[in-house]
Amino acid sequence: MRKAYLFILIILNTMISGSVYSQKLTASKQAPGAALLPVPQKVSFTDQRYIIDAGWSITTGPNISKNNPAILSLVSGLKERFGLALTNKVTAGAGNIHLLIKPGTVVIGPATDTNRTALTLQAYEIKLKAGKITITANGAPGLFYGVQTLVQLLQPENGKTFFTAGEIVDWPDMDLRMIYWDNAHHLQRLEAMKRAIRQASYYKINAFTVKLEGHFQFQSAKPIVEPYAYTAAEYAELSEYAKAHYIELVPWIDGPAHISFILKHPEYQALRTFPNSNYQLDVTNPKADELLLGMFDELMNANKGGKYVLFSTDEAYYAGMSTGEKKRAEELGSNGKLLAAYIKRIADKLHAKGRKVIIWAEYPLTINDIDAIPSHIISGVYNKDWAAKIKSHGMRQLIYTSTQGMEPHFPNYHKPAGKKAAPVNNAVVVADDDEPQGEIAKGRVGEVVEGITSTIAERNADLMGVIVAAWGDAGLNPETFWLGYATGGAAGWKNAGVTPDDLSNRFYKSFYGYNTVNMNKVYELLSTQADFWDKSWDWDFFDFRKPIFGNSYKVYDTPRLARDQTLPLLAVPSGTDLSFKSAWNLNNKPRLDAARKYLSENDELMKLLSQNVILADYQHYNLQVLQSVALLTRQNLNMLLDMKKINELLEISSGLAASNPKAAVALIDQALDQAQEIYNERNEMLQNVTTTWYQDWHPRVPEANGRKFLDQVDDVKDHQPVRTVDMSYLIYRQLKYPLGKWAADLVKARNQFAVSNNLPIKSDMLEWEKYW
Repeated sequence: MRKAYLFILIILNTMISGSVYSQKLTASKQAPGAALLPVPQKVSFTDQRYIIDAGWSITTGPNISKNNPAILSLVSGLKERFGLALTNKVTAGAGNIHLLIKPGTVVIGPATDTNRTALTLQAYEIKLKAGKITITANGAPGLFYGVQTLVQLLQPENGKTFFTAGEIVDWPDMDLRMIYWDNAHHLQRLEAMKRAIRQASYYKINAFTVKLEGHFQFQSAKPIVEPYAYTAAEYAELSEYAKAHYIELVPWIDGPAHISFILKHPEYQALRTFPNSNYQLDVTNPKADELLLGMFDELMNANKGGKYVLFSTDEAYYAGMSTGEKKRAEELGSNGKLLAAYIKRIADKLHAKGRKVIIWAEYPLTINDIDAIPSHIISGVYNKDWAAKIKSHGMRQLIYTSTQGMEPHFPNYHKPAGKKAAPVNNAVVVADDDEPQGEIAKGRVGEVVEGITSTIAERNADLMGVIVAAWGDAGLNPETFWLGYATGGAAGWKNAGVTPDDLSNRFYKSFYGYNTVNMNKVYELLSTQADFWDKSWDWDFFDFRKPIFGNSYKVYDTPRLARDQTLPLLAVPSGTDLSFKSAWNLNNKPRLDAARKYLSENDELMKLLSQNVILADYQHYNLQVLQSVALLTRQNLNMLLDMKKINELLEISSGLAASNPKAAVALIDQALDQAQEIYNERNEMLQNVTTTWYQDWHPRVPEANGRKFLDQVDDVKDHQPVRTVDMSYLIYRQLKYPLGKWAADLVKARNQFAVSNNLPIKSDMLEWEKYW
């Protein structure tokens, strides 16, 4: 069965990209507008349904060119989703889609954002009746959004495409609906980024901030450039492509913290606030300002016409703590005042170049430091206790939400189990520096929606939008983030009367099509599988990596060992008589019982994914990625249960040693074969996941294009992808688990016993730390 799942995924990797599968269900079983996301502000439908076919035409008002993004999006959307190739040729008696831009036509209703001019430009109305669909907008963005709504509204049924008569009037509740895309630890190929931009625009997301770190070819900071990196021309191409979809690509640079990708390099070590830490730069060093401003300049020059930059100032724990900064902090009055002065200095220069600067206003800033921050700055994170002060200071605010934090492989879209699936040793599982970014008590979608709606209800901030973040620190594939991106953005468009379950169900229909089955169950199972993958191993302190310099409260007097995951060690029988005393299976019974349960659920998950790969109308690559995640979690379950089998084989072998030495040795060989099977399955899984993910990613390699990656980890934050230079971070904990040494010790004991009983010795060794 294991080989079957690997074989199926390999076959799909070669077939799906060139194939489209569709098994049509009756669309009339779906309520009108069931796939609309965001939910429009005002919707009214009749009970009349009409067909749109290839005889229909697309016409426009006089002020709309044939290359208008709304027209291009409509033509491609109808062709790709419904097979309808419409033109502007009007045929007597045939239907027509008419697009109009008429400023002032659509009157918007109540909204959270006070910038009603920006909201009005995004407003539109759609009138649907027999033979005629009219989309009217106040401005070009609204026309584009009206097209996205129309494409989502159409329903396929038995080879035909239907729409329901009615009327929609729509506008956003807030101007900015931004998603954060993390390319810090991998780099999407250019076409994959363009596909992500198109996908975001489909859900009326209008800002896309990308963290690149060394994946941009900085001329002012050449040492940090990684083997694969966008050129300025490629970044400009992405910026223009985003504009054509009414999305702003927003440059992102961290500072003064989170910049080990810079400070690890010898060329920049003099900029560190502490000489022995690569985490944070010295905010009093003019050369540090020069470096970051130069990098911002390069990104902004390749991002012509942009409004925003995101200066990520979070978690600057050590501002004012070093000898070099302490004196200046005392002069200004506090560590927070020192950070505020630094933010002001950088932000003022960016603002002078025409950019609105978004920051994270947080510790070591305090509420008393707000007045020291320029009012032109936008606070990217809402703080209930500070909101009124920030508003009175004249600063606008965004609502920060997170669709993923530190959980591995798949976001916790569904509420995790109330207790650990297996009562294993997790005494050191959470350090104060590694708290998840965002709470998950209600599941990610529930927390995102609750965070947005409750913040708006408080009415004590000048809100202008939302940021939906998804962090790459745990090494997830971004394809797993779309449910959170789409529903979070949708709550920024309309939050009144929406629920997490409704938004999620709308996402499944709009993203995959009407024909999939139990996609909510798929996401639930993926959430619980990934959660158990994490919780099924213990945590302890090891010297595998560079020691940790400090946490969010202090610098450690002596750097401390980093945390890593492990499992209890398997025992080895005596080489003298194969006597074997092991309570491994007994001690790990809760862990193993849970593994059996989750393996059964993985069977269900694999079956559902296989069905939906065939049934889905769209997003086949996304489903391939979900299959790869299911395969990754399955390998862990099989490994745990295989270790149980190994222990059982050694127990039986020990019982036979005195009466049947040959059989006892044969059982040891079976145990070694089982370990080899764990090794083979692990490497096959890694190869399969890598092949799937590299369809969208440039390879993670130590050297390419004349550039080398400097392999040094962050000494405050543990970002799993940085643990290795390639994709082996996905199996890092297995590589560090000493199963190879255990196998060598077992071979030694086996051969000692074999020699004493005139049996052949074994020379094969398990090369555990090697992978393909």
